[in-house]
Amino acid sequence: MHFSSRAAAVATSLSFLLSACGSDSSPGPLIVAQPASAAIVTGSNNVLSVVASGNGLTYQWYLNGSAIDGATASTYTATDAGTYYVVVTASDGSITSANAVITVTSAPVITAQPASATILTGTSQTLSVEADGAALAYQWYRDGTAIDGATHPTYAASTAGSYTAVVSNAAGSATSAAAVIAVSSSVTAPVITTQPIAQRVNAGTSVTFSAAATGASLAFQWYRNDTAIPGATASTYTIAAASANSVGTYKVVATNTAGSTASTEVGLAVNVISAGANTAAVVNAANAFLATLSADQKTVATDATSSSTVLFEYALANANQWTNLPGSRHGLRLNTSTLTAAQLAAAGTVISKALSATGIRLFEELRAADQVLATAQGTGGGMPGGTGTPPTDGTGVPPTDGTGTPPTGTFPGTGTGTGTGTGTPGGQGTGGMAAMGYGSDLYSIAFVGTPSTSAPWILQVIGHHLAYNITYNAGKVSATPAFVGVEPPNWTVAADGTVTVTNDGTAAGTAHAPMEKQRAATYNLAEAIQGDATTAAAARLSGTFTDVIMGASGNSDGNFKSLVYPTSNRGLQYTAMNAAQKGYVRAAIEAWVNTQAHDVAATLLGEYLSDDALAQTYVAYAVGQNGSKADFSAYPNAKAVPLDAQHSYLRIDGPRVWIEFVVQQGVLYGTNVHYHTIWRDKTADYGGSF
Repeated sequence: MHFSSRAAAVATSLSFLLSACGSDSSPGPLIVAQPASAAIVTGSNNVLSVVASGNGLTYQWYLNGSAIDGATASTYTATDAGTYYVVVTASDGSITSANAVITVTSAPVITAQPASATILTGTSQTLSVEADGAALAYQWYRDGTAIDGATHPTYAASTAGSYTAVVSNAAGSATSAAAVIAVSSSVTAPVITTQPIAQRVNAGTSVTFSAAATGASLAFQWYRNDTAIPGATASTYTIAAASANSVGTYKVVATNTAGSTASTEVGLAVNVISAGANTAAVVNAANAFLATLSADQKTVATDATSSSTVLFEYALANANQWTNLPGSRHGLRLNTSTLTAAQLAAAGTVISKALSATGIRLFEELRAADQVLATAQGTGGGMPGGTGTPPTDGTGVPPTDGTGTPPTGTFPGTGTGTGTGTGTPGGQGTGGMAAMGYGSDLYSIAFVGTPSTSAPWILQVIGHHLAYNITYNAGKVSATPAFVGVEPPNWTVAADGTVTVTNDGTAAGTAHAPMEKQRAATYNLAEAIQGDATTAAAARLSGTFTDVIMGASGNSDGNFKSLVYPTSNRGLQYTAMNAAQKGYVRAAIEAWVNTQAHDVAATLLGEYLSDDALAQTYVAYAVGQNGSKADFSAYPNAKAVPLDAQHSYLRIDGPRVWIEFVVQQGVLYGTNVHYHTIWRDKTADYGGSF
């Protein structure tokens, strides 16, 4: 009875537990044996396996967290390095195995070979070998026989012979090239037979220095500013992408057991195209301007000379569409006939972001000068008339030596006129110089390429006597070619609006002299050089200069790709100048460069005015029509002999910067002068892209 009660109690307790846990529950799949990590060599494999229990088991193997296609068995043959695991799934759940790490060992690869050498009797040469691979072992051989104890990456060889190193690991072995050690009673020091050459490159481009030397068992070490360059131990040294940090002096030292010989030191100069912090501001302004335009006004032009759109493809054939001549340009004209007031304001914002206050003022004043010409050509300031009979067909060129009435046809024409008198300029007449295209409304804005902060494009502000070509390329900016000229050079506007073109600055009213900064800087430099007989003789050029020589060719900058800058007869070198002359050189360069936005100008001046650049800069001049000096005075025609200053010429010729200034006879104001100038960058015109 007691036994039966105990059995009943146990049965009741067991029944309760089974009910609480669920009489049909299962623990799911269980992993009995985990996959194991292993190390294999390249080309071999390792079979991973898992042992599990459960109902209806399926498997999926993973490598580095990604399912392996087709790996659905309890085993998987691994050939790749990585972390493996398997997920085992049953009808009532799944379980993930432990990780198994497979490492793959590759056979050694030799990356640096031992070098042959000739050594003096009683000395040794350290041979070395370098290799990639894991768990490497080394064995050196002489003439094919293993050297006892020579089991390191280096070996000090003192006996003549052919040495090799075998580098091995579990995956295989590699044998080095043979290094021949010769033993001699005498070895001569190296002799440099080819010296490295000084170089100047654009930032971001590669540059290679090379040298050659004679002598046995040579080793090389390159130096920058007398500091050894790590790893630069060949006869050549290459900088993959030169930067401002690469600038300095370079040399190589060749060494053998008999001694060392250093090459000559040579310089590396790096042209850094201005990094323009204002690039984003200009691009934003350009895009805001585009947003104001109609679809037609911003359709990419198919004609490089189109004046119906602002956008052109980024190509030299579109970029070089500027000239010093009067007339219209490609792009959209900056006038109320082409653009609305809002569009003009947006275009003005683009220009104001790209230029300094000086550059903006110069642009505005040059337009004003062209309006003076436009007014003059219709009110008596045109080509001189003649005292003889005008051509009867109304299409001829006005006689140039008299005071009579000019023809009424178009200019130029085919007829002829006669006249023998002398006189002042006559009236232009109907249809005459209008064909020349003067006026402040003929200046244009164009985008060559789409405004971008990452891709290259050019902002052009162009017209008669003006070409701003500012290239933006991923934050870098160049400002050339930049042509600036003016006629008349000076005038005044009275309170009643009367314009007086003056030769002496005495007329009442508001004075205008658009290029006064550039003229004054040129005048000061020319006077300082010509004031010293020695420097005057060194800087003087022969011949007559009627225009700048690196300007546009006709209606475009079509000769850009064929420009050849002088390599001889360059004039007076900066290093031969006195302190005052040097100061005027720097001031003259600044007069052109400071027309650009501040950060662009600062970077360019840092390049142009560096000690290295100035040491390679020259100034040259040619005398004017007077035959005695180059005259850049403010009012040259107040002198007794009119136009004796024309053909006065001066240029600044540096390793990058090129600036020319020439005095010409006026076109509409024939007894006055007018100016042409060009600023180019020998490496960065149009951003250095073409």
